[in-house]
Amino acid sequence: MRRGLILCAGILAMSAGLSACATADTPGQGTQGPAVADNPDPLEPVNRPIFHFNMGLWDYVLHPVTEGYRAVTPEVFREGVSNVFNNVGTPYIFINDFLQGRGRQGMEDLSRFLVNTIFGLGGLFDVANKLDLPPHDNGFGVTLGVWGVPQGPYLVLPFYGPSSVRNLPGIAMSIFTGPAYYISSSTAQYALSGMGVVDTGYQERDSIRMVQEAVNPYVFMRNAWEQHEQYLINGGEVSKSQLLEGLGPLPEPAAATSPAASGADTAPATSAPAPAHP
Repeated sequence: MRRGLILCAGILAMSAGLSACATADTPGQGTQGPAVADNPDPLEPVNRPIFHFNMGLWDYVLHPVTEGYRAVTPEVFREGVSNVFNNVGTPYIFINDFLQGRGRQGMEDLSRFLVNTIFGLGGLFDVANKLDLPPHDNGFGVTLGVWGVPQGPYLVLPFYGPSSVRNLPGIAMSIFTGPAYYISSSTAQYALSGMGVVDTGYQERDSIRMVQEAVNPYVFMRNAWEQHEQYLINGGEVSKSQLLEGLGPLPEPAAATSPAASGADTAPATSAPAPAHP
């Protein structure tokens, strides 16, 4: 528990420090906060090496472990493990539902957690999904966004992935709401955390492959993460700007021409009539 408190304090201190570094001597104000309006990724020189480090860690460590996990375990076992980890993460979700004032979604996620915990044997089976209680995605960074806190600079964390300065306190909150924090045995904590990492790799393998196959993987992941974050803040509504973002400039319509001008332009291309035969 003491290690968790130290880690949370470190996360909050890093959040404050990064926010100060990103805003120092940089004018501009935007939806993401100071320093981000003119440069959407002011920490890119730091983010890119960490991104490549994480991708290398996936390629040479986690991906082989995930493939081995798939090879030695049946699918029903892997689904059960994923269901359990998804279920124990649900309190973090419905707490943020209620903090955002989204009572209906909060009651759905709370009901989902209770149904799967009681009737799904601790979440081993996803009974709630059959009762029309689908899972939702949420976090404290989304809550802060709903409250009007700017995103701040985009951030890539080692061993973690895409985030932002606004999302750093959410990592601390997820630690307190997770089961590993309340287990007294260090061995059990490490075992549970390690299994959680393997399960995350198993569940996210297709998304990671999609990122790696993109033309520019770093930019693709950054844009996808930021758009998903804004989607959650908007309550699942997609704005027109989000739909058009990433499509590039639209082709300009052809200039309208007057009939006279059109005839003048096309006349030289028209063949002369054939002479009449005697």
